[in-house]
Amino acid sequence: MSILTAFLSLVVELAVGYPAWLFGAIGHPVTWFGRLISFLDRRLNRDTDSDALRRRRGVHALLIIVLVPAAIAFAVETMLSGIPAGLVLTAILATSLLSQKS
Repeated sequence: MSILTAFLSLVVELAVGYPAWLFGAIGHPVTWFGRLISFLDRRLNRDTDSDALRRRRGVHALLIIVLVPAAIAFAVETMLSGIPAGLVLTAILATSLLSQKS
């Protein structure tokens, strides 16, 4: 993300925030991460497993939590960079990652 994109995101988020109607419709990235973490915890963190297995699965969960959103963000930014309004659209999408008014 460029400095200009980050600045535009800050301005848009300051002016608009994260609309309540949008949160009601699709939630917020923070709630998505929370659901992902809960899902991974239920699936991968079992009391009956050995500490070594739980540790390995914890590393796998961490990689999923970091790499999946990074890959999605990279793909979206790459797709939007090829269109004329891509910078503005990227900035608008990036506002969901800020919390000045939320």
